[in-house]
Amino acid sequence: MERNNRSRYSFVGGAAALALLTFSLVAAAKLSKTGSSEAGFKASGPAGLSIDGKTSDLTVADDGTTVTITVPLGNIKTGIELRDKHTKDHLEVATYPNAELKVARSALNFGGGSGDAKGKMKLHGQTRDVTFHYVATKSGDTFDVKGTTRVNINEYGIKTPSYMGVGVKPDVNIFANFKAKDN
Repeated sequence: MERNNRSRYSFVGGAAALALLTFSLVAAAKLSKTGSSEAGFKASGPAGLSIDGKTSDLTVADDGTTVTITVPLGNIKTGIELRDKHTKDHLEVATYPNAELKVARSALNFGGGSGDAKGKMKLHGQTRDVTFHYVATKSGDTFDVKGTTRVNINEYGIKTPSYMGVGVKPDVNIFANFKAKDN
């Protein structure tokens, strides 16, 4: 009887060690972007004014504890060349070329699904806490990720844009959509 108990304990201990090792390997996996992506903003103003800016430039970095999404702002397109130039000038892209979101990996649900998470958004040289909503749909080893947040650009030291007396509101919707694999 004592031998059976020892075997049982050895089996339970071995199973626990294997589960811990498996969990550690999964936790150590890192995201890498795959396929196409899109990021951008939507600003609104008076009388139904709506400005959409988009870029397909986006990178995802994962060091095992923090997921960093970086969007180079130099290629944002709004559909009007002059407005593209004004947008980049207003964002001072030559000085502040990227927008960046850093999120603790532990704050994200990698089983697929949706949720709200907190991160740090860096824009125009200023870093602020931000809450964002995301949906992560898993298919095989790939996640289709869609995230949105709303920021007040004045809080990042960006003056509210205006052209010929018509301006947009300082609250701007930001989004990012990408596919990533957990390597």
